[in-house]
Amino acid sequence: MRALALSGLIAVWCAGCGNLRIERQLHEQPGDWPAFARGIDHTATAAQPVTPPLTLAWNQDVTAGVGNGSPVIVDSVVFVANLRGELYAIGAGDGKVIGWAGLGDAIQGSPTVDGSVVFVALSNSKESLTAYDLVEGKARWKRNYGDVETSPLLYQQRLFIGNTSGTLYCLERATGDVRWKYELPANTRWKGIRSSPAADEGTVVFGADDGWLYALNTETGALRWKVDTGSPLIAAPLVQGGVVYIGNRAGTLLAVGRETGNILWRCAAGAPVVANAVPAGDLIIVGTLAGRVLGVRMSDGTTAWATELGGPVSAGGAVAGTTVYVGTLRKQIVALNATDGAVVWKDSLDGRMRTSPAVALGRLFLATDEHTVTAYKEAPR
Repeated sequence: MRALALSGLIAVWCAGCGNLRIERQLHEQPGDWPAFARGIDHTATAAQPVTPPLTLAWNQDVTAGVGNGSPVIVDSVVFVANLRGELYAIGAGDGKVIGWAGLGDAIQGSPTVDGSVVFVALSNSKESLTAYDLVEGKARWKRNYGDVETSPLLYQQRLFIGNTSGTLYCLERATGDVRWKYELPANTRWKGIRSSPAADEGTVVFGADDGWLYALNTETGALRWKVDTGSPLIAAPLVQGGVVYIGNRAGTLLAVGRETGNILWRCAAGAPVVANAVPAGDLIIVGTLAGRVLGVRMSDGTTAWATELGGPVSAGGAVAGTTVYVGTLRKQIVALNATDGAVVWKDSLDGRMRTSPAVALGRLFLATDEHTVTAYKEAPR
């Protein structure tokens, strides 16, 4: 494991305006977590195990609560965006603030980091997508594409975002210019997009408030297929092995063929699902708003195990080895054995976890709605 030192990083923190500058380009490492759910397919699986029990490494205050994304980690720097429109850069090793920048109003999702540029989507702001240059300490460009509550997806040098008015945009990474856009049918009662898009093999998939799961050609924006799940889709999709997995507000987890759009199976979760599912071995693991986490077999949608956490789960987990880490709205972080669902460790937090955890550098990183970012490390054995 490489050292967690931040040599060569220089932050300029302008009193009152919060300017953020890092005077070298960041280089993504194989074990980093550069975007929501780590990658374009939302597998949220770490490159190496982090085995409980864990112990606190550090806490850091980021002045406002954190939304429905997750921390992201690139080259020993943790990036967290808050609901006050601020982007924070924090040293992964010591938890010290490198710098921060105010970008607008609320940031609901995760930032996406690519080299020296961080892409941040905003809601209730004049400009709803910003490309922030960390070396220059300023925005390269800003664009207005409506209120965005999803995490930006970077795929093949293009950005994909959906807005609350029901439009998915494909944008040029370098300029933010529109390459194409897809508008949901106007005759639906609910047409917002709050499901962060995933991509695989030239297809971008996302859910919508209208209850449909959509798959588009990433080059042209042409509709490949759509599936009516029967209830609003807030959760982000997971793409694994040519199959799309997603849960809806009615409490149904579905497996859909990525190429065909055929429903392969349905599983009744017993309560609303707004959290993205994550893969572990031959299981799909997903939490519900009733506080239950399910391990569902990829092959046929049958339930292998179910574990009660005692608090609603509104964000996806993070998988590290045979452990899946899940946060709850009862202010707890819980580690489950991914094979049988047994609780192997848990800890109390100062706030609710609406965000997904992230795992990198042999550590677990998480954020709460009480404006705290926390890092855990393996306890001495």
